[in-house]
Amino acid sequence: MAYAWTAIDPDGFILESHYNTISSLFPSALRSEVFALLHGLDSLPRNAKITVATDCAQLLSLWSLYVEVPFIPRMLKESNHLLWSSVRYIVSQKSLDVTLIKVPAHADDTLNNHVDVLAKAAHTDSQTSSQGLSEPLAPCILQFNSLSVDMNIRKFIRDIFDAKSLLTLAVLPRFNFNSSIFDINWACTKFCFNNNKQIFSHRNSRSEFCAFCIKLLLDMLPTLTTLQKRKPHFYDPSWLCPQCNSFPETLDHLWTCPYILPEFSPLNTFKTLLLDLRTNYLDSLLSATPLISLPDSFVDEFTAIDCWKCDPPSISCLRLTHGLIPLSLTGFFRTYFSPSTIAQGITNKMKSSAFGHSPIFHPSSINSPDSSTPSLVTVSLDSWVSWVSSYIIRGGF
Repeated sequence: MAYAWTAIDPDGFILESHYNTISSLFPSALRSEVFALLHGLDSLPRNAKITVATDCAQLLSLWSLYVEVPFIPRMLKESNHLLWSSVRYIVSQKSLDVTLIKVPAHADDTLNNHVDVLAKAAHTDSQTSSQGLSEPLAPCILQFNSLSVDMNIRKFIRDIFDAKSLLTLAVLPRFNFNSSIFDINWACTKFCFNNNKQIFSHRNSRSEFCAFCIKLLLDMLPTLTTLQKRKPHFYDPSWLCPQCNSFPETLDHLWTCPYILPEFSPLNTFKTLLLDLRTNYLDSLLSATPLISLPDSFVDEFTAIDCWKCDPPSISCLRLTHGLIPLSLTGFFRTYFSPSTIAQGITNKMKSSAFGHSPIFHPSSINSPDSSTPSLVTVSLDSWVSWVSSYIIRGGF
């Protein structure tokens, strides 16, 4: 990031100009504006009277809210609160008389354009050095890893504990038993969880569906392998899949077991939903604003991502089934779209992914618990119960 300011006299002659780069910690356009204001005020002599012209309406709003009035604790919830505390301190200590006025943005204002050019020059000038707020002038400064936290402190602490909780989840053995956890985009997965909390709600008698989604995510549905871990004295650990008798009966194996009859397998429903999701993603991406122009091969490259390979399902495809966002999917998006566009697009499409009716028992009579889901759950809860029950009846468990 960079900032710049220009000082002029009453006749409009430029007295001094300054520009520099600043630390990219907590980056935002507003932070550059506040930093330019802070550095400009710090360059003034005592008892100076100035008028500051800016095209940033938010800067004027926050100035009137946090500088022109006595201190209020609400300021500590604001991003850049350390900068604003420093601005308050400089204005008070130097007895400055400061007036802020708004100039139209993108109105071809000569001085405004001049400052914009200076800010851009800061990125290419080899003599500039990144400048940070070395000594914030605030009554209380919270530091993390020797860095001053210049954002909402409560939100920062909450994010730290959320990150620790996510790390605890990511290192569970169930996620890296058969493959590496590094093929999962945990940040995007967490974003999807946080924006689909209504799916995990217990309201409207949805507690059973909530439990089903959690068990699916954590691989806790009652497959033979899960039951062997829970009650090894009752389920012999040497037992294999009762259908093929070749592999352990895990949740992932149920998608690929060649001996499960098609009418008892949700694989066909899963394929249909997966292809629909892929089509929805593609339509959404083609209508979004990319960072760079999409190449002619974009559609072919997108459809070739391994998470869409479902016959037989790839590891990334199985991750998607559990509600975990594979890194191969977001890695492809990152080349062409911003992180916010990727996260919002994936979350919205996950919400709109419809449940498929069960192909197990009387498809027309089985209704899904809900028309939206945070993951590619491909059959309803009743279908899974019927499926597991049929295995128990046949002696599979």
